[in-house]
Amino acid sequence: MNIRLVKKENLDKIKWNSCVHYALNGNIFGYKWFLDSVSKEWDALIEGDYESVLPLFHSTDNGANYLPSLIRPVIYSIHIHSQKRIEAFINAIPDEYKNIEIQLKKGIQLPSRNNFEIKQKWNHELSLQSPYDTIRSNYSEAMEHSLDKAKQYKLRPSSSVKPEKIAALFKENTKKSKDIEAIFHAYHRIMYNALHRGWGFSSGIEDQNNNLLAAAFFTYTHGIALTLLASETPEGKQMGARSLLFDFAIRKNAGRPQILDFNTDEDYPKDFRAIQKNFQQITRKKNKWWKVF
Repeated sequence: MNIRLVKKENLDKIKWNSCVHYALNGNIFGYKWFLDSVSKEWDALIEGDYESVLPLFHSTDNGANYLPSLIRPVIYSIHIHSQKRIEAFINAIPDEYKNIEIQLKKGIQLPSRNNFEIKQKWNHELSLQSPYDTIRSNYSEAMEHSLDKAKQYKLRPSSSVKPEKIAALFKENTKKSKDIEAIFHAYHRIMYNALHRGWGFSSGIEDQNNNLLAAAFFTYTHGIALTLLASETPEGKQMGARSLLFDFAIRKNAGRPQILDFNTDEDYPKDFRAIQKNFQQITRKKNKWWKVF
């Protein structure tokens, strides 16, 4: 199996994006424009003529120069993810790339000679293939109660929320971290890139005074409506704003052969009867702190 390291400046952009697009496990996180939005410097492992690819992020003395919370790095491949292929890629990662995170499906065994830690992770997904009324009939009682509150407060959806407002709402109402500013600006780049390609839409919930109480950005690729930047204000939480936000997204996309990816390990998607999807995350971190741009 021919796997080689290719520097970012030498990558064939068309072949890279084609591999991600047609990969059996393709998703939006692998496209070059998305990777460029979250990292200034990254290289890649390439199998053959871009049959399989894995992005690798540069490390500095203080950590990595990318935002791990914004991506789901996987080995993109047009081939089956065999044990042999996974082992070959992991063994091919040079030691100079010190901070590694890769997502693998459950059941994959790591090579015996490695220094990776395995973490069990999960996400929540909801099939949108059925009509809206069918999907709605499966909501939990708690979800119906939350939607009743939103109706009582006369909250209304808005599809004209600008990326700046979505990012600002997220920044103001999410747990603060040392890289929040970098995340804030990276999300701007991601949203505008998605809009430029016709791959995304914004959604928000407002009160009667046009105050934004909840918002999210959704992207469309590979049959998946992926949630980005979902957040709500404390007032919105009391009024059922987030519940109405996702109910509106479900209503808008119901009846299509798509999956709504909530992109969270929180439990609230279960009230929409979303299914928990388990996966493995392997990590190798030789430095304690992340350094972001």
